[in-house]
Amino acid sequence: MTTYTTAPAKMHSGHDIRDERGHMVAIVHNPASNPIEGAKIAALMASAPELLAALQALTITARTFRNVPKEEQDWTSYDDSALDNARAAIARATGAAQ
Repeated sequence: MTTYTTAPAKMHSGHDIRDERGHMVAIVHNPASNPIEGAKIAALMASAPELLAALQALTITARTFRNVPKEEQDWTSYDDSALDNARAAIARATGAAQ
């Protein structure tokens, strides 16, 4: 999976989004009326691949339980990694985890 990072730009008043090799893939300009909004948008864009992967994993997990009656669902053996990855991706997208 491609990893993107975001950081305040040095050449403009926004944020640069870079891939794991440091190559720029996008620029997010800060709206003059709300400079914080640019950081939020950049965080969401940078976390998009992670969010997509987490949602794909959750849909597989959900399909596993969809056709099993509630009384037969065994959550004690359930692997929380898909849910944990989704929570981490959401935190990154919202700027809660940097």
